[in-house]
Amino acid sequence: MKKNRGFTLIEILIAVFILGIVLSTVFASYTGTFRIIREAGADAELYGMARTVFDRMIRDLDAVVPWKGAFVFQAKPYSLGRREFMRLTFRSAAHVAFDEQEAPEGIAVIEYGLEETKEADGTEKEGYTLYRSDSLRRDPEKEGNAAGKFPLCDRVETLTYRFFDAAGKEYATWDAGAPEETQQKRAPAMMEIRLGLTNEKDRERPIPFMTRIRLPFNQVTTR
Repeated sequence: MKKNRGFTLIEILIAVFILGIVLSTVFASYTGTFRIIREAGADAELYGMARTVFDRMIRDLDAVVPWKGAFVFQAKPYSLGRREFMRLTFRSAAHVAFDEQEAPEGIAVIEYGLEETKEADGTEKEGYTLYRSDSLRRDPEKEGNAAGKFPLCDRVETLTYRFFDAAGKEYATWDAGAPEETQQKRAPAMMEIRLGLTNEKDRERPIPFMTRIRLPFNQVTTR
């Protein structure tokens, strides 16, 4: 009569070792899948924010109009901490009313500017926040926060503009109030906007987005 023989210690160790390899492979596969899903979701969110920014700016710039026979269009550099940015101010018919008491349409002063992003407790957060302000009553010659200011996009690392006149000449800044003939009382014929959003993998290399906008109406002609 044969006796029932159990597993030896070596057989048990081999089985445990094989099971460990299988579980490690399954775990690595699952974590890799979840990591890819998280990265894809983060990328989709950044692309969505960039699309929102460009769509809004295209609407505003497509509706640039003159005021009292001249355009108001200024790109003014300013410092924010150790970074240098550009504040963009212009008149546009793309007014957005923020409450029921405000006129639903009209020629407004629109401004784009960046500010440091802060948490609810006041601590600084990664990147900067792009704000859009919109006011029918604001005087563009006076600096300060305009009514109707709201955040358009956060996690901004870089935001630069390039301006082109009707002849295709490129400018780093633009001022319709300047004496230069190519800019005086005019808006640029075309703009290039470059937006860099926070790259969580490498803060030194923001994720870049770029668009070009042609302004259909950029100068007042008289006969």
